[in-house]
Amino acid sequence: MPDVTLEATVPLPPEGAFDVFVQQMDIWWPRRGVFPFSFAPEDTRPLHIRFEPELGGRYYETFLDGGEYVIGRISDYHKPERLGYTWRDSSWRGETQVALRFSADGEGARVIYEQDGFASAGVPELAAFYQIGCRQTLSAYVAHCQALYELGKLSDASPRA
Repeated sequence: MPDVTLEATVPLPPEGAFDVFVQQMDIWWPRRGVFPFSFAPEDTRPLHIRFEPELGGRYYETFLDGGEYVIGRISDYHKPERLGYTWRDSSWRGETQVALRFSADGEGARVIYEQDGFASAGVPELAAFYQIGCRQTLSAYVAHCQALYELGKLSDASPRA
C-alpha cells in the first residue's frame, strides 16, 4: 500500500481533469495555508511550478531571482488516464514516486493520488505529514476544477448578442 493515498471527484471529464492538473498547476498550487509548499530559497520567492508534459519531462519550480529547482521527472504519461512523476527534496537520500489515475465517474472524473517511497528516500517519518499536505493540495486542485466547471456553466447560460 502506498504511503499516501487520496481520492477526489471533480466535475470535469477525465481529459479535462488531467489537463487542469498538468497545464494549470501553476494556477491552483497552494502557496498559502497550513502546508504552503515551495522549494524557493529563503531569500527569494516562488514564481512558477510546471510540468514539461511528456515522458521524461521535468517537474520543476522557478524563482523570482531566476533560479530553478527540478522536483522530479515524469515517469508515466498516458493522457488522460495516468500521470506519474518523481518527487525529491534536495535534503532527502532518494526520491518518492507519485502516481495519479483519472477515470470517468458519472459526468465527472475520479482522481486517485498516490505517493510512495518515503522510507527509501530516507524520510519515512514524513509520510504522515505528506498525507495532510497532499490533501490540502488536492483540495486546491478540486476547488479549481469546480470553479472552472461553474464558470463554464455561467458562460453557457449568458445571453449572446
